[in-house]
Amino acid sequence: MGTFNGQEFGKEVVAIVTDYLERTLAPMAARIEQLESRLLLVEGQVGATKAKPTIRIAAGSGPAT
Repeated sequence: MGTFNGQEFGKEVVAIVTDYLERTLAPMAARIEQLESRLLLVEGQVGATKAKPTIRIAAGSGPAT
């Protein structure tokens, strides 16, 4: 048996963890991108057809308590 090489062991662990995280998180990242693009489409549709509401405050009204 050879001696323990901590640097090589660390590199191997980092490679394994990185690969695992990439495989696990890739579907979630793709789904987030899909949802964000759909959100932009919906916001564009709503913003083009719906005006912002007008808020009117009666003259002489005091602050809310």
